[in-house]
Amino acid sequence: MCVFFIVVYLVNSILIAINSLQYDIIFSGWGASACILLIEMQKTGNLKGKKILLIDPDDKKENDKTFCFWAEQEDDIYKDYSSIVSNQWSEIQINDNPAEKIYPLKYYHLNSIDLYNTCRNIISKYDIKHIQENVTGVYQQDDKLFVESTTNIFNSSFVFDARPPDFGSNKINDFHISQSFFGFKVSLKEGVFNSDAYHMMDFRINQSVATQFIYILPYSSSNALVEITRFGKTLLNEEEASQELNHFILNNYGPYEVMEKEKGVIPMSSILPKSKKGKNWVNIGTRAGNVKPSTGYAFKNMYKHAKSICANGEIKPKNVSVNKRFLFYDQLLLIILTLWPQKGKPIFEKLFSSKSSYFVLRFLDEKTSLYEDLSMFGKLQIGVFLKSLMYWIYWRIKSYLVPFLLVLVVFLSAEPNYNNQLSFTNFQLFVLGGGLLIVGIPHGALDHLTGFISKKNTISLKFILIYLSLMVPVFLIWIWKPSFALLLFLIYSSWHFGQTDFQHWGIKSKGFGFLWGIVLFVYLFLTHLEELKIILEALKIEINFLEEIYFLHNYFLFAALLLAIYYKKAEWLLILMFLFFAQFVNLIYAFGLYFIFHHSRLGWVHLKKKLAVSSLKMYFQALPFNIGAIVLFCLFFLNFKLSTEENIAYFFIFLSCISFPHVLSMSVFYKNKK
Repeated sequence: MCVFFIVVYLVNSILIAINSLQYDIIFSGWGASACILLIEMQKTGNLKGKKILLIDPDDKKENDKTFCFWAEQEDDIYKDYSSIVSNQWSEIQINDNPAEKIYPLKYYHLNSIDLYNTCRNIISKYDIKHIQENVTGVYQQDDKLFVESTTNIFNSSFVFDARPPDFGSNKINDFHISQSFFGFKVSLKEGVFNSDAYHMMDFRINQSVATQFIYILPYSSSNALVEITRFGKTLLNEEEASQELNHFILNNYGPYEVMEKEKGVIPMSSILPKSKKGKNWVNIGTRAGNVKPSTGYAFKNMYKHAKSICANGEIKPKNVSVNKRFLFYDQLLLIILTLWPQKGKPIFEKLFSSKSSYFVLRFLDEKTSLYEDLSMFGKLQIGVFLKSLMYWIYWRIKSYLVPFLLVLVVFLSAEPNYNNQLSFTNFQLFVLGGGLLIVGIPHGALDHLTGFISKKNTISLKFILIYLSLMVPVFLIWIWKPSFALLLFLIYSSWHFGQTDFQHWGIKSKGFGFLWGIVLFVYLFLTHLEELKIILEALKIEINFLEEIYFLHNYFLFAALLLAIYYKKAEWLLILMFLFFAQFVNLIYAFGLYFIFHHSRLGWVHLKKKLAVSSLKMYFQALPFNIGAIVLFCLFFLNFKLSTEENIAYFFIFLSCISFPHVLSMSVFYKNKK
C-alpha cells in the first residue's frame, strides 16, 4: 500500500511539472510590442481563460525608453493611450525656423515605465506569469511550439516572438544602417524652450560622419529631452554624443543640468525581417518589420499590428501588411543615407521647406496619394534620387545578372547542328582557363578557412597531409574500378552542387538539394552523349544503356522546373534556361561555365560573407593552394604526349580527387554557418 501511494505521488508530481511548462500563449520578450498586444488582448477579451507566459530577463521597472506617435484626438490610438500620455505638442520646428502647426494632429509622448505599469496591472488580473530569463530558441514540432529559455523548455499553442531580428544575416551590400541616439533630460537655468513645439530635426551639428540631427521634446520651458540622432553605419558613442550635445545646448539654450540620460539603437534596413511559416508563430515588434525603415518610428505600426491580431474578438496569426510603394521610397532614402550621407541634411531641409509639416506626417503615415508623392519628389533633389533609383534597380536584379549572362552566352554560342566533339575555340579556352584561375580553383583553395580538419583556419602541415590523404583513396578507386569511382564522384558532386545552390537560394531541403544536383549532372551528360562516350572511353568505362535512358533528360528538367516554381526562385529558372541552351554547345564548355561562373562564384560569395574579408584578401589567402593544385595537376595528370580527349579524362580524374576533401570541407562550413 505504501508503494502504491508513493507511485501515485510521483506520477502526480510529474504531471504537475509537465503542466507547469505548458501555456496557451508565450511571449518571447516583454517590450513595447508585447505590452501593446497584451493591452489589445485585454480590450478584446482575449485574455480570459488563457494561461500566458512572458519570458524576458528584465523586470521592466525602469523608465528606459521614450515612445512617441502623432494622431488626431478622435483616433483610436489616442483614445486607448490617452491615460498614460505624459506630454503633447501641436507644433513642429525644424532647425531654428519658426514652429509650424500640425492641426488636426498632435505629437504625443509617453514614458516606457507607464506602459510597463499598465501591462503589469493587466498581468495581476489574469493567469499571466513572468519569468526573468533569456529566450535561447523557438522551434516547432508537429502542432506544438516550443520556447527554450536559459533553464527550461516551454510549449504553447501560440508564440509571439519579440526577440531582436538578426540583421547581420542580410546579404552583402543590402542597405542596412542604424538609427543610434543618445540624449540628456535637462533642466535649464533659464526657461527658454518653446513648450508648444517639438524640435523634430535640427541639423546645426556636424554632418561629416553621417546624417545626424538634434531632436528636442520640451516638457516645459525649462525641462526637455535633448537627443542627438544619427542615421548611419557607424554608431554614436557616448563620449562624442555628449560633447556634441553639450556644445549644442550651451550655444543655443545656455547653462543646464543633466537629470537623466537615454540611449538606444533602432535598425533601419532595406530588407524586412522574414515572417515565420510555423502555424501560430507570430513575429511582433521590430522582428515583424514594424519599424519604418527610413525613420525608425514603430509605436503606431505595433498598435496596428496588435489590432489586426485581435480583430473580431479572437487571436489570429497575422503578419504585418507592407505598402510596397512606401517601402520603395524608404529603400531609396536608405540607399542615399548609406552611400551619400552628406545628402541627408539638404534633402530633409528641402522637404520641410517645400511641404507643410502636416503633409510630411501624412506621408510618413503612408496616407498620401501617388500624385501627391510625385509632386513632393519633384520639389526635392531629383538628381540624387535618380542615382538612388539606378542603385535600387541594380540591387534588385544583381542576383540575376550572372545567371542571365550565362543564359545569354550559351544562347549566342548555341549551334543546333554542332558536331558533338570535344573541340574548343580559342575564345572558349580563354574563358574557361581565365575563369578557373580567377575563381574556379581559388574557391576550393580556401578549405583551410572552413573549419574542416582544424578550427584555427591556418595552413599547416597537418592540414595538407590530411587533405592529400583524402584524395589518395579516390585516386586508388579510379585505378581499381573506374566505373565505381565515376559513380562516387557523381554522388558527392551532386550533393555538393545541390547543397551550394540551396544554401544560396535559402531552401532547407537536403533531399531536394541532392535531387537537384543529380538533375544537373544527368541532364548535362544525357544531352551530350557523344562527348560523354569519348570521355568514358578514355577513362576505360563502358556504359551500354545511355541511349535507352536518353529520353529521360526532359523529364528531369521538367521536375526541376516544378521545384523552381514551387519555391518561387527566379534565379533557379534562369539556371534551367542555361541548361536547356547548354545542350547546343560542347559538354566541357557548358559544364565549365556552370562550374566556374555559377557554382564556384556562389561558394566564393558564401565564404566572403562568412569570413567578412575582401575578395583580394581571399585571393591571396588562396594563392598557396592555387599554386599547389596547378603543380599537382601538371606533375601527375597532364601529359602532352596524350590526346586532348585523354588529357580531359585525366583532368576529370584530378577534379574528382581534389573535389572529395573540398566537398567535406564545405559541408562542415555550411553546417557551422547555421
